[in-house]
Amino acid sequence: MRTLTREPMSSSDARAAILSSNEELRGLVRETIHVVEETTESEVDFEPLRLHAKDLFAAFAEHMEFEERILPTALCDVIGWGPELRAQMEQDHERCRASLAAAMLALEPDSLSAGRMIERIRALADALLVDLNSEERYLLTADLDALATDSEGG
Repeated sequence: MRTLTREPMSSSDARAAILSSNEELRGLVRETIHVVEETTESEVDFEPLRLHAKDLFAAFAEHMEFEERILPTALCDVIGWGPELRAQMEQDHERCRASLAAAMLALEPDSLSAGRMIERIRALADALLVDLNSEERYLLTADLDALATDSEGG
């Protein structure tokens, strides 16, 4: 996924990097949903779906680590709100990590029936899309810059 460069980055550039990473993840989620929709309970080999889901979950874990490294820069110009937004994102990451860990356990052979595994992967993929959309809407939009320059908050 992404790595930080050694040169200083503006908050706008940091948010753009996170948004770009989000778009890559959104593509992986869509691919996973496609694989889920093409997989039927009557299939004998669920390994392609299992591997695809594991790759998606690993990519999300890596993405969260990237965000946590870059988040202070991304939110540094949000006067008064940066620490709160960062804390909210960290709480969301904790919740997401717990969901991903549970999902990874569910992907182990013989842990769930075929139908339940398909449902679980689809539900988590949908939840990951909601998380990406929420993150972008509330934490990473350019409107945050307006909070820093508009002392009346409106």
